[in-house]
Amino acid sequence: MKPEISLNFSDCPIQIETFLLRVLSSRYQIRRDERPDFLIYSLSGHRHRLYNCLKIYTHHETYRPDWKQCDYAILPVWSPDPRQLHVPIFAFDRSPSPLIREECDWETLRNSKTRFCAFLSSYADRTVANRTRFFHALNQRKKVDSVGRALNNCGWKGIPGQAAKLDFYRAYRFVLAFENKERLGWTTEKIYDPLSVHAIPVFWGDRQAAKYFNPDCFINAHDFQSEEELADYVIHVDETPELYMKYLRATPFHGNSPPVEFSHERILTFFEKIFSTPSRPVAQRRWFFPITKWRLAKRNKLSGE
Repeated sequence: MKPEISLNFSDCPIQIETFLLRVLSSRYQIRRDERPDFLIYSLSGHRHRLYNCLKIYTHHETYRPDWKQCDYAILPVWSPDPRQLHVPIFAFDRSPSPLIREECDWETLRNSKTRFCAFLSSYADRTVANRTRFFHALNQRKKVDSVGRALNNCGWKGIPGQAAKLDFYRAYRFVLAFENKERLGWTTEKIYDPLSVHAIPVFWGDRQAAKYFNPDCFINAHDFQSEEELADYVIHVDETPELYMKYLRATPFHGNSPPVEFSHERILTFFEKIFSTPSRPVAQRRWFFPITKWRLAKRNKLSGE
């Protein structure tokens, strides 16, 4: 019989709630309480402030935890803090299966790659200036098909959904996979999606990306001194069949085995530590808690209650 856990969610996007419930329900019987022992919350609202139980902060962006508000955190950026678990975006709602390689007719696959390079971006402001510069550098050498709202040069904008995006990428030899920021651990679907359809990502972002993905399967912008040098190299790979095939045939994962970041067992181990470690929630350790707790009585879960 599964252990029962008193838990609730607050201010969480539905996809985060659905994912964590699915993982936790494999080991625990989850009881959704208005006065829970544990709360998982994000930053889409302020309702979580009404709770004074043990709180676990999570988010799909790089916003750091406020340790005055939470006891633990699950985030897509890396931290050495033992209170924080790193779950990269690529591992959150993607399966490793499409990136586990089996033998195929590589010549037929190469011949199916009839287009040069794809780019999909919704904005091109100063925060992603390096991405814009590289797009122009490569586009001057050979046309890059840009179909997003930003830097569009194909006359149609947007891709309606994940399946359509992958279908679009499928015919391309390369895909520009520049993250919107560089943070340790911040590796998103931008590198995963091209690899799932055998396109070579031209990647910029997390300097730990080669920890999760085989560096032989993607072109890492951090290996080059400038956008111009990187653009020249992409053209060189495209015009050198044996080099292109080396990237194409490389397994996305080291040893063709998914990294530990995909493991749900790892998430469950983190929650087991949370559920089994007695501690006074940080929300009850703040100096004003004894003064204001009567105002929040509906959702307080006090020690020894």
